Amino acid sequence: MQCSHRMKERASPVALTSNLQVLSMIEWMTSTGARSMFRVTVIALLIPMAWGCSKTEPSAAKAAPAAPKSDNLAPAPAEQDEAPAPEQVKLPAGIQPAVGAVATVNGRDLTASSFNRELARLVGSGVRVPPDRVKHIARNILNRQIEQELRNQAIAREQVVLTEAEFEEAYRTYTSRYVDAEGRFDEVRFRASLKRNNLSIDQLKSQVRKERMSKKLVEQLGNVTVTRAEMRTFYANNNNSWTEDESRDVRPILIRCQQNSAPEVLAKCEGKANEVYQQLTEGEDFEMVAAKAKDLPLRSPMHLTHSSSEVKIARAAFALKVGQVHKPIRTRWGYYVIRLIEKNDSRIKSYDELEDEIRKRLEERKYYLEGLRIVRDLRERAKIITRLPY
Repeated sequence: MQCSHRMKERASPVALTSNLQVLSMIEWMTSTGARSMFRVTVIALLIPMAWGCSKTEPSAAKAAPAAPKSDNLAPAPAEQDEAPAPEQVKLPAGIQPAVGAVATVNGRDLTASSFNRELARLVGSGVRVPPDRVKHIARNILNRQIEQELRNQAIAREQVVLTEAEFEEAYRTYTSRYVDAEGRFDEVRFRASLKRNNLSIDQLKSQVRKERMSKKLVEQLGNVTVTRAEMRTFYANNNNSWTEDESRDVRPILIRCQQNSAPEVLAKCEGKANEVYQQLTEGEDFEMVAAKAKDLPLRSPMHLTHSSSEVKIARAAFALKVGQVHKPIRTRWGYYVIRLIEKNDSRIKSYDELEDEIRKRLEERKYYLEGLRIVRDLRERAKIITRLPY
């Protein structure tokens, strides 16, 4: 305490010069690479002398939150009033990161950090992007962020709440696009998609949550009801869309082995698959053969068309007659043995078959159009100031 009072009384140029000399001494001693305990001890003793006794104002500021508010509080240090340094993000040459608020929406600032991260995600991957194109992308990013902020404000104002069950359902719906016909989740394709879009799983979940919240806002402020008359009209006006391609249904048995397995492992799997093929061609019960092959639980039939992702299996299925079994087919999952159980010719689906699909299509369209209308209305009533540096 005495030291602090003396430093207040003697805050002279001489005292400041002494402090700078101490700092210079510390810098010289640490740069020489000396390792003796003497120098370490001296540094430890000099640091409190240089800073502990002179930094009275920061100590008072630190204790201020615990004290009652007063009109006579000392002003904050000057460093706190300076603009924050630009966030370190990788952007193309000639494009500087934004600093401060890039926009203000109804009095709420949109910080540069999220804008910079999104811009870096889209154009900072090392691919050469023309400056004019970067500026166009930047304006689109800012517009999307402004629209999301308008939705966020409307969500808070309308007290829209998303339950955890609703989020989990939305996330399952999104990830279902990476599930194949056998119900297997393709982790490799999912991870590749994340990498391609420069997204982490947490960022993906955040996007899914935002989209579901926006959808609930549309449900609350818009009209997304689909009538039966609208569905009938849609079916009648899109006859060419309801043609079902020629297809085949097969029962599969999979002898699982990794694609990059050792040659002897692959040979063993192929031998086991040949045994399964032989047993089926000799008329043994399909379920019994599958059970002996340990392909449990029993797989549901596979519906295959000429455009199916499992090209080898589809090609084999179209070469079979009903009841026939195909020789083992090697895939990335292992060896498949299939039996054709149904042959389906091309046809036009009826309205009754398509009712649920048509309702879903029309609902998606209404959600989209109502979402655009709501954002347009929010934007017309909002006070928006943009500060994009491009």
